[in-house]
Amino acid sequence: MAAEQQQQAGQPGFVSPELDRMSCDMIDEFLFSLSEGEDPGVVACIEDAEGNRAAVAFSEDGDEVCLEAAGTFVSDAAKNGSPEDSVGRAVRYAILYLGCVQGMDGAYNDALITIFGESGAPSAYSAFTLVKGIGQGENFMWSEPEPAGEEPLLV
Repeated sequence: MAAEQQQQAGQPGFVSPELDRMSCDMIDEFLFSLSEGEDPGVVACIEDAEGNRAAVAFSEDGDEVCLEAAGTFVSDAAKNGSPEDSVGRAVRYAILYLGCVQGMDGAYNDALITIFGESGAPSAYSAFTLVKGIGQGENFMWSEPEPAGEEPLLV
């Protein structure tokens, strides 16, 4: 990591290129699934310092239970990695799921929610991407991601 990146890494709101790349890759995959009409559930992706990744989808239970399971997966991977996936101790992660956000007009809109963080940061962050036309292939639309706030850091 360059000296400038090391200085910025501890700054609130800083996202490393590695975390940005991993999060964007996961967002792209999730959006593609939605465009095809698939519900990926709650997806957790971890990455170790060497860039090895593992992703797990949770969908067998309700949203809250799946979110808890994803958080537990990330927390455990921060301590032990994911040996079955050949991934060392997790240093960054993203958790994605389909939710909704309330617009200025009071209406609720479908949105891809993404929570992402990495070790050394003061907190994790969240963002939302509005989606419309789930399952409509080429007619599926999404917005640019918008910041949604800080979250507890899991690594």
